[in-house]
Amino acid sequence: MERFEAVLREGLFWLLHTETGHALALATLLAYVLVWWRILTRVGYPGPLAVLMLVPPFALVMWAYLAFAPWPVRRELTALRKVQRVVHQAERRRLIA
Repeated sequence: MERFEAVLREGLFWLLHTETGHALALATLLAYVLVWWRILTRVGYPGPLAVLMLVPPFALVMWAYLAFAPWPVRRELTALRKVQRVVHQAERRRLIA
């Protein structure tokens, strides 16, 4: 256990006190935000909400919200399918008449 703590302490020191560590941390944060930005825009929410994923309480709330709330994309798909069904029914009636 002491060995693990020493390695963790060295890693954190490197991350917080070297230029390379700062660059790596910044690149990781940027990648994290970009991935969440892409996920949020794909499900129909505004991309800038991805910045909230950097704040742990908001991140937990966002995860729960994304898991249980209806996605805008899904609502739009349902509406389009209803319209498509009505159009097909109208075409069938026109062809039969």
